[in-house]
Amino acid sequence: PAMPALCLPEITEQDGAAGVATGYTTDSAAFPDVTQLPAPIADAAAFDPSLAHRYGDVIGAEDAVKGIGLALSPTINIDRSPLWGRSYESLGEDPFLTATLAVQLVQGIQQNRVVTVVKHFAAYNQETNRATPLDDSIVSDRALHEIYLPAWSAAVQQGHAGAVMCSYNLINGVPACQDANLIDTILFGQWHFDGFVRSDCGSVYNQAAAMAVGVSQAKCTPLYDPTKLAGAVADGQLARSELDGLARPLLTVLFRFDLIANPHPLTPDKPASTPAHRAVAVQTNEEGAVLLKNSHGVLPLDLAQLSSVALIGPRGGTPMPAGYGAMHVLATDPVTAYQAFQRVLGPRLHYYDGADVATAAALARHSKVAVVVVYDAEAERHDRTSLSLPGNQNALVEAVAAANPRTVVVLETGSAVLMPWLRSVAAVLETWYPGETAGTALVNLVDGAVDPSGKLPITFPAAQSPSAMPDDTAATFGGVGGKVSYSDGIDVGYRWYQVKGVTPLFPFGFGLSYTKFAFSDLSATTTGSGAVEVKATVTNVGSTKGADVVQCYVGLPAGSGEPARQLRGFSRVDLAPGHKTTVTVTLSLGDLATYNSATGWNVPGGAFHLYVGDGSDLANLPLTTTVALPAASLGFNSGPASV
Repeated sequence: PAMPALCLPEITEQDGAAGVATGYTTDSAAFPDVTQLPAPIADAAAFDPSLAHRYGDVIGAEDAVKGIGLALSPTINIDRSPLWGRSYESLGEDPFLTATLAVQLVQGIQQNRVVTVVKHFAAYNQETNRATPLDDSIVSDRALHEIYLPAWSAAVQQGHAGAVMCSYNLINGVPACQDANLIDTILFGQWHFDGFVRSDCGSVYNQAAAMAVGVSQAKCTPLYDPTKLAGAVADGQLARSELDGLARPLLTVLFRFDLIANPHPLTPDKPASTPAHRAVAVQTNEEGAVLLKNSHGVLPLDLAQLSSVALIGPRGGTPMPAGYGAMHVLATDPVTAYQAFQRVLGPRLHYYDGADVATAAALARHSKVAVVVVYDAEAERHDRTSLSLPGNQNALVEAVAAANPRTVVVLETGSAVLMPWLRSVAAVLETWYPGETAGTALVNLVDGAVDPSGKLPITFPAAQSPSAMPDDTAATFGGVGGKVSYSDGIDVGYRWYQVKGVTPLFPFGFGLSYTKFAFSDLSATTTGSGAVEVKATVTNVGSTKGADVVQCYVGLPAGSGEPARQLRGFSRVDLAPGHKTTVTVTLSLGDLATYNSATGWNVPGGAFHLYVGDGSDLANLPLTTTVALPAASLGFNSGPASV
């Protein structure tokens, strides 16, 4: 609220990591005429920092039009388990990818004079027992620094985020919003954060204790009581100087963004969406879509020549455009799959919502191609209990595939799902939660106007069991006795599959294309600063124009205790048939370091193994070499993707 006596205007905030959010309301009048972007997980799947910057710019620009000064975005928590109800809101399971994209999202939003409140700090990875002392993340200091904190370091030091939101959970018995080591020592001390810290709704358990470690803004919590806060000062629980000092970072940020003298006028009814913003949404759909299977080149479809296409799936073939929760955005001008296909095919398109499996199979049997759109439903406040598609969808896919061998499955999911029908279908295209431009992008992808080039930012397990996927026990996800064991340590996501020797359904970084790429000429040289410059040539050896994401993984010397391969660089390339380009990835010393609680970041001396290709598994990493480096001590303010 405004404080006229201090000349402070009202500051409006919103919760949208995928646009201007209406939150839990379904009232389209709350924020009309905004762009419903694809879910952030789709942005992550594009592996495109420049696109992430534009994605953030759309959020910030539309916030500013509506009069919003603080965007509670982006969500940069690691997707530790696909069962997490907010997987769709994350940037995937890898800290390097998350950190790289987080910087661009922050900068894109903030260039519109909208403060990013990056969330949720830290090790918040489930909804079970949220905002209660029963959600206690028991995590090692090494795992915290190597997996769960790098994105925060990058967002603060490189992105210059204006604010950080402390999370609901406890970390090793201490509420995150009262964790002096996390907030005072690491965030403010080691990273020199010059913004402010605010709570989430209900994440403050003791307001005086939270204020004492540097939380400037306690939001939507029943514990906020100025009288009790004054009493805490009087009782000596909180020094008056500490309380006074909390105003400085908050007001400094508001002045830095010129939100005191020149706040964005509050105009919630003013149209904010533009054709350029919708073009970013379409590009995110197209670059983020991951082609998981394409037997016998069934895709792309020649829509101009096909005599009939069966489109099967509820709600116009776009069943799940967005995830549910506080960041939910209502579409202004949605284009469903049915609408987009109908514009191209006219009477050659035959649509059915899939309610009856036998009817769907009959429609598919009498069509040249069947496109089946299936979905999962993710929501804030609720974790998933199963990776199976809900309802009768698996039976639906099986029946349609049995009726028509040219069955294309389109997934609208926020994370990994099981696919018991995978061998029966001709093609699988993962489109995540695609937002309001779903249909436009889908037609562009399936008819070959655009080459699918997305890569999985999460691993898809082959089964749901403790032996087939990480953190599939009560102790490691959900918790037992109020404690959630992070016993996987640094072996999170694809690292776990490497260490355990488990083959997933689809590995992290995987994604097919309508063309073929070849890799050659790998070299690695050290620079004067001790960094390593990695170069490789990628060639489009297929017959169509396409895009690929060149990925560089690093294996640290034996005895380091690190997984075999970790992503430390990537570059997206677009190439015409027969064309090639040289990709350069520079590995800083921080990218080659491990964390030690006593000494900070250290580069172990020895042979570093470098892998280059377009996936995390060895089958997709055709180039490998080694480089020898001496040991080095970097201190505490370093690490992967850091300054």
